[in-house]
Amino acid sequence: MAEGRVRPSRRFRIFDRAVWQKSSRYTTSGLVVMIIGALLIAVGLLLNTGANSAEGLLVGFGVIIVFIGIIRLLIGFINPASPEDLEVLEPPVEVPAGELIEPDDSGE
Repeated sequence: MAEGRVRPSRRFRIFDRAVWQKSSRYTTSGLVVMIIGALLIAVGLLLNTGANSAEGLLVGFGVIIVFIGIIRLLIGFINPASPEDLEVLEPPVEVPAGELIEPDDSGE
């Protein structure tokens, strides 16, 4: 494979596309999860049964689900500023079968 240098304009387009996909995925799912959690809280508060544990259980699960939705929203909203902010992944080193990799003692 030809592993040449990627032009900056192409790199920015790929980066923008990845940011948009992440943003759209996590924001929509975060909103859906928050709505489900709010519905559980509302149902738990509207229950007028004698057993307070069922009401508290629904409200507790609803609060946890709302927190999960908020975290998903934050993941969708927080983005790196540019492709240079991302770490470059180095390709894995291929080692022929049967050879062992010795640790490097040079201190680097």
